[in-house]
Order: sequence, then structure tokens, then C-alpha cells
Amino acid sequence: MNNRIDPEKCSRCGLCIEVCPVRNFKKTENGEVIYITERTDICQECGQCMAVCPEEAVYVAGYDYEKDLFPLPENPVDHAKYMDFLAGRRSVRNFRDKPVPEEVIEKILEPVYYAPYGAAPEKTRITVINNRTVIEEALPLVVKFLDDIGKWMENPIARFMMRRGAGAETFSTVKNHIYPMVRKGHYDLRYGDQITRGAPALIFFHGDRVAEEHTNNALIQATYAMLAVHALGLGATMNELVPAAVNRVPELKKLFSIPPDDDVVISLMLGYPKYRYQKAIRRKKVKIRMNDER
Repeated sequence: MNNRIDPEKCSRCGLCIEVCPVRNFKKTENGEVIYITERTDICQECGQCMAVCPEEAVYVAGYDYEKDLFPLPENPVDHAKYMDFLAGRRSVRNFRDKPVPEEVIEKILEPVYYAPYGAAPEKTRITVINNRTVIEEALPLVVKFLDDIGKWMENPIARFMMRRGAGAETFSTVKNHIYPMVRKGHYDLRYGDQITRGAPALIFFHGDRVAEEHTNNALIQATYAMLAVHALGLGATMNELVPAAVNRVPELKKLFSIPPDDDVVISLMLGYPKYRYQKAIRRKKVKIRMNDER
């Protein structure tokens, strides 16, 4: 079915015109709302026009009112409850020796479908490693990669090339956070797993390295999944160390079944928390400037 408006149902309210991000609707001189067919190639397929239409008169290819849309709840979470929920979330790094059932993983990933996106959300891919044995098999390769980073940082030429190739932000992260840990032997497996912290599962968010918006989309999707983990009573932490290694070590991509041309943006390590936190931590580190300040 092509993108269109059913003139028999349309009330001519014009809401679809207002919400369409690429202006693919217009009113004719007689007030009839129509879809501009010659602009179909720039349709973002977001479904906003269908979701806002009170008469269910708008149709977008690939969407169906019966299968793909449903009424919104009347009483969304209020701000106080939302803040309590966020305050209770912690970056969990101590996990119980308990596997995460597949049905729980599915619930964790369900909110990803509601995540906002910049473009082409279907080009972001998710890989679930719900197998501690596989994760442990990967750890020595990750440690070697981190040790190599330490050697590069101590070599002036390699350090210069790293800064030039990785960019200022990534280089600063390596210099100020990862390298000091490597230098202290923090990631040495003789002292335990300080990389995935014994997590029973890892979720990778990735996409072809040239796919549009895959970096932003993956970060948003991972955030939605992380909040779902908290809502289900599990714990999680965003992990950038493993993705960095996976992107540089072909053996890791093969082990985790990540396509060779994909760039892993972020991973989520998760499991059942070993400890329960008793307090929330009040942090005010983000600088906010209101635009009415002089």
C-alpha cells in the first residue's frame, strides 16, 4: 500500500501536515488534505502522521492501524515517580552467579522499538551474548588490546598517530582514564575480571560503519535498554572497553558474531545485582545555562 490519505475518512484537521517532519502533506485550495507523492522518497516512515490522526485516515507503507498502532495510556508516569525511578538506578558491577533467562532479555530489548532516532533505525543492529563462557573466552583478547594501548601511549610516534586517528575526545578518554588503569595493571586477569565484572550477559549495539546515524541511534537504544534492565530488577553498566577492542580485533568480531564491516558503538553488561544499594547519590555535575541569563 502506498502512502496516502483516505478522503472519505479525513476530517481536514491538518494535524498530519503539522507533525510530518519532512512536510509530505498539504492542503489544496479547496481545503482537502493530500499526500505529496513526489516526496515519498524522503518519508522517514516514523508513523507520526498516523499516530496523530483522530480519524485513522492516513496510511504509510509498512504500517497498519490494527497491528502497529495502539492507544496511549491515559495516566503516564508523573515526574516524581520518574525521578525516583532514575535515582534508584546504579551502574552495577557486582553480579550474582545467575543466568539471565531469554524471556527477560526479550523484555529488556522491547523498549528499544520506542526509542527516538535520527534516521534509518533499522540499520542499527543488536547482538546478545547471553553466555558467560563466551565472554570469558574473549577477555584475554580484550586485555591484550588494552595492554597494547598502554604501549602505544608510551611511544611518542604511536601516541601521535593515535591522537590523530582517534580524535581529541577519544584520545583524552584513553589518556585520562584507560591508560592510568592499564599502567596500574588494573585489567590483569590474575586479579579478576575488571572488564565485564563477571556479568553473565553482554548486549552489543552496532551498525555498518558508514550507516547513517548508527552511532546516535545505538546510544539512544542502549539507554532505553539500560532503563528497562533497572525496571525489571536487574543491574547493568554501559561498557566501552569491549566495543573498542571488538572494533580493532578481528578475532573478537568473529567470536561475538559481529559483521566485519560493523562498528560497535556501545555494549551493555548486565545481570542480577549481587548487592542492594541503600542510598541514591545526588550529583550536580552537568553545567546548565538558561538562555535568559545575561
